[in-house]
Amino acid sequence: MDKIEEKKKMALLMDVYGGLLTDRQREFLDLHYNEDLSYGEIADAQSISRQAVHDSIQHGKKGLFRFEDELGLAAQSVGEAPSANGSVDIDAIREQVSKVSKLVNDDLMYDIEPMKRAVRQLQKLVG
Repeated sequence: MDKIEEKKKMALLMDVYGGLLTDRQREFLDLHYNEDLSYGEIADAQSISRQAVHDSIQHGKKGLFRFEDELGLAAQSVGEAPSANGSVDIDAIREQVSKVSKLVNDDLMYDIEPMKRAVRQLQKLVG
């Protein structure tokens, strides 16, 4: 994948799934792909190591691709994979992704049922 295609893909994935990443991952991915800053420039600005930036960006990218592999929302939003009924309610999907994102930030140690319900609802929306 060339650099421009990678940036376009990351922008799309960030738009759809960015809310599911940690704040740090989202910030570093944005700085690297949208602001075109190098790992070293981000590290200097944050007073952390270049390796920490690299790790955060790689984990964020891995998460975005995993979300897309499981849910396929980015492909649907650009018309690559239509749902069973031929239409997709992107606004409803984004709203459900936002709910899942909020649950990810909650302490789910004792009760993961809300997360399971939210993911099942998201799967229904996706088709």
